[in-house]
Amino acid sequence: MHVINQEKQRLEPVEKKCQYCEEDESTDMEDNYFLPLFSEQDRTNIVVYRSVKYSKILVGIPRCRRCRNIHVRAQGIAVMWTWGIAAAVVILSFVAFGIFGMFSILAAVFITVLGKQLIQNIITRKKGIYTLMDGAKQNEAVQELVLAGWSLTPPSA
Repeated sequence: MHVINQEKQRLEPVEKKCQYCEEDESTDMEDNYFLPLFSEQDRTNIVVYRSVKYSKILVGIPRCRRCRNIHVRAQGIAVMWTWGIAAAVVILSFVAFGIFGMFSILAAVFITVLGKQLIQNIITRKKGIYTLMDGAKQNEAVQELVLAGWSLTPPSA
């Protein structure tokens, strides 16, 4: 069950039991994770023009302070690791291939984009809690909204 917070335009959870560790309770509303959900409102498809209008709502997932801290730390560590790995790939490519090593910059972008989420998920699971998305997908309100036509990703034109 959720209550609507008009000021912050979000659904805030009434339940306090943490959705990520399933042990502790949420003590502060700002510790909760707010998952954005999207619903398509209008779509225009003309030969040379495409447009889509959608609604967005934030759904609160109960999360204790310990799980919040784990998620925040995992995100920070993942960013440092991916940047470090990407920099090492670029430097080693320049050393090995000279000027042609500049093509490794594309690989570095790929590493930072995909590697961050992967490393973050590994760290979070090692701590014994659910990842942000795994815990959110278990929430009853999220499941009900998805069944009602809401989506976890924004619609594209």
